[in-house]
Amino acid sequence: MAPTRARIPNLLTSMTVRPLLAAALLLISAAASRAATAHKVKRGDLEIRVKVTGTVIPDDIFRIKATIEGRVESVLTSTFVWRGADQPLAFLAHKELAAMLDSKGTQQVDILEDRWQRVYRPTAARCPDTCYILKNFLKPKAWVKPESVMFEAAATLKLVGRVRPEDAPWIKDGQELRFWPVNDPKRVLKGRVTRYILDIQGEKVEPGGTFTLLMSPLRYFDPGTEWEGEIVPLSKKDVLYVPTSALVRGPEGGVYLPVRVSTGITTEGLTQITAGAEQHKEILVLDDAQLRGAARHKQEADAAALRRMARRQAGEADFTEPELGPVPESGKKKGKHAVVIEDDTDYGEDPYAEPQ
Repeated sequence: MAPTRARIPNLLTSMTVRPLLAAALLLISAAASRAATAHKVKRGDLEIRVKVTGTVIPDDIFRIKATIEGRVESVLTSTFVWRGADQPLAFLAHKELAAMLDSKGTQQVDILEDRWQRVYRPTAARCPDTCYILKNFLKPKAWVKPESVMFEAAATLKLVGRVRPEDAPWIKDGQELRFWPVNDPKRVLKGRVTRYILDIQGEKVEPGGTFTLLMSPLRYFDPGTEWEGEIVPLSKKDVLYVPTSALVRGPEGGVYLPVRVSTGITTEGLTQITAGAEQHKEILVLDDAQLRGAARHKQEADAAALRRMARRQAGEADFTEPELGPVPESGKKKGKHAVVIEDDTDYGEDPYAEPQ
């Protein structure tokens, strides 16, 4: 039992340290992802690409009802399909025809059905115009009464798009739209923006925009399909551009771009700029929170300069005479710092001793 007790604290420590270590690694990774990176100002073509999203909804929904009392002999359509006005959705048999079909048995059903369609003129359920079938309420051989709902359909399908407030001013009717289902991005369709309107502007929010695009039987997504797309409202050729994330908005509304400069002398409060900026150019001083991982330039000890100074000082210690400029010629007025040796007399260790 003793070894077991001895292992318990280690196990608890491991269980405690591992989550803390994982959390610390996540924080380090997040901090690294926010670190500043270097980019270059580039020249080229710049396009405004507006991302839009939305869904597909049925519009002008209506119901197809029975006009007689009869039995459903056949249902000729499924749901989520387009049907034309000339395409029957179902056939209803009158009571007399239904009784004849029942009395003859199943062997002659095909022949009777062909005959009753020509002779008895069964009632066909149809769309008044091309429509999209949403629901089917019929079952074969079921009896229906007049005004019973047989199908629910939509006259049109609408692609409803949403535009962000930031992009709303760029959009207008007639612009080309490329769009695709979120779950099937390879199925790309094209259309044009129609019925674009701005949202009602509130007191605290900027208005976005909404547009609709009518879908046809030849190109459509099922109702409820979530989609996304792209509009290119403007394209500029041969312009200078930088990443938008590189720009900083100042407290007075100006936009600033941090650029690389060459520096000279640096003090605690001021730094000399030798290249990269000119006089009177407006600049923005960022606070620590706005640096986002970049290091602030500051005055630091110049290790190389200190090493050079140390070597000079070490070299001067080997001289018996300081290097104070050219030695004035004999007979000329000597500077106060000049040291002149006019002969080879040895004064010994004591410069004030008598000559030997």
